[in-house]
Amino acid sequence: MILASNRIGPEGAQALAEALKINSSVRLMILASNRIGPEGAQALAEALKINSSVRDMKLASNRIEPEGAQALAEALKINSSVRDMNLAFNEIGAEGAQALAEALKINSSVRDMNLAFNEIGAEGAQALADALLQRKTSVRDTLADDLDDGAKESDDQVPGRRPFEAPVRLQALAEALKTNASVTSIGLWRNSIGDEGAQALAEALKTNTSVTSIYLSLNSIGDEGVKALAEALKTNTSVTSIDLGANRIGDEGVKAFCVPGFQVALAEALKKNTSVTSINLSSNSIGAEGVKALAEALKMNVSVTSIDLNENSIGDEGVKALAEALKTNVSVTRIKLWGNSIGDEGVKALAEFLKTNTSVTSISLAHNPIGDEGVKALAEALKTNTSVTRIYLARNSIGDEGVKALAEALKTNTSVTSIDLSDNSIGDEGVKALKQVIEEKKKMGFKLDMTL
Repeated sequence: MILASNRIGPEGAQALAEALKINSSVRLMILASNRIGPEGAQALAEALKINSSVRDMKLASNRIEPEGAQALAEALKINSSVRDMNLAFNEIGAEGAQALAEALKINSSVRDMNLAFNEIGAEGAQALADALLQRKTSVRDTLADDLDDGAKESDDQVPGRRPFEAPVRLQALAEALKTNASVTSIGLWRNSIGDEGAQALAEALKTNTSVTSIYLSLNSIGDEGVKALAEALKTNTSVTSIDLGANRIGDEGVKAFCVPGFQVALAEALKKNTSVTSINLSSNSIGAEGVKALAEALKMNVSVTSIDLNENSIGDEGVKALAEALKTNVSVTRIKLWGNSIGDEGVKALAEFLKTNTSVTSISLAHNPIGDEGVKALAEALKTNTSVTRIYLARNSIGDEGVKALAEALKTNTSVTSIDLSDNSIGDEGVKALKQVIEEKKKMGFKLDMTL
């Protein structure tokens, strides 16, 4: 049942609740953004005490407040069918979080609880941490933008943001994760945890064996924080995906340190880690030196399948090192290099490795100063490559000559299904060449999606 953004209000929620008391077929209820308020949540909670069919309930952005969360918590102490519950953007505060934490100590069915943007503060975070220590079944907690709520302002913080006090807030969760064996995913987007918070999490990951996904984007994590996380990844065998996008990580946080007293950083950790499959380092301050270290790690790593380096400053020098590493790497399938000041020389290096590579299926080179010469080299590679299916070349400096070379290559290439060439300098001749190849491919039974 999908009724999101319909303004059903408390009365509508109450009517639905009455129906749920006798209904035994509804599995999914999406009621986000409906202004149901505490009264609506209380009515739905009463229904959940009886209903045994609903598995997934999404109530985000409904202003249920502490009273609504407390009612739902009481229901979860009895209900054994709900698996996923989304209560983001609901102003539940510390009281609501504490009530839900008490319920999670008893409930054994909930696997995913989203409490993002609820101002739960330190008390709420501590209560949830205590619940995780006691809980035996798997659960995914999302607390994005919550842990720093209630912190005092300081003179050196970013305008409009509150500082993060790791010892008070994240430390509780980190301590819980050291012994908890049920949490599989933790979301801490935009919490300003900084290096201290990352270090606390890193310590937990050295012993935790259940967490598989960590989301730490927009957290002001610098080189010291990523070094600590890297050290943990050397021994951790459960984490498969780590998102470190939009932080303050530079080359020193990526490359390996050999000087005594320094912790081994991310690239060195990847040489030993065999569980991480996806890594997001987008929107940081990584240059050629950092990517060179990462490239060396990829020559040995056999688990990473996706690399996101969007919006860094790796340039042609960095991408050449990456291309050289990918000549021997057989695990990476997706590469994102959007906005990295990569020119024709860098693309030529990528083209060379693509001539023999059989693992990469998707490559993003959008928003770079790539011209016709670079695309011509890429086109030559596509004449022999059989693995690439998607190419993103939007917002470059590609003209008719480059596009015509690309169109010629696509006549024989049978793997590419999607190309984005929007916001380039393609004229009538280029468009004509591309349309012609699309028609030819269609006649041959191949589908080719083109964005111009």
